[in-house]
Amino acid sequence: MQPLKQNLDTSGMAEIGSVANLGAEVLAGDPQATAKFVVGGPESALAVGLFGSTEGIFRVNYPFSEHATLLSGSLTLKNETTGVEATFAPGDSWFIAKGEVIVFNVANAFVKHYLSVA
Repeated sequence: MQPLKQNLDTSGMAEIGSVANLGAEVLAGDPQATAKFVVGGPESALAVGLFGSTEGIFRVNYPFSEHATLLSGSLTLKNETTGVEATFAPGDSWFIAKGEVIVFNVANAFVKHYLSVA
């Protein structure tokens, strides 16, 4: 068992640099990413970890399916295919299916914990 609680310690997350380093397309600002794997890694079929970004807007074509819960910050996600848009605050969760194109509009730097499945 790996507890993932709302007050999870997010210190020790690695600085990744621009979200573009992870395949995102930056649309506005200079969003910088941080991450930490809890289970698995970048090439794992199943991974659990923490991910964060500073303010900005970026587009991601999801290469995996993901369930995530926001730990801190705030952001709005928009599915470019369906037009579905929602704003999230700490404690809120979402699911994104592999292949969906999502625009992240990060109003306040955020950290999420997530489960991804390739």
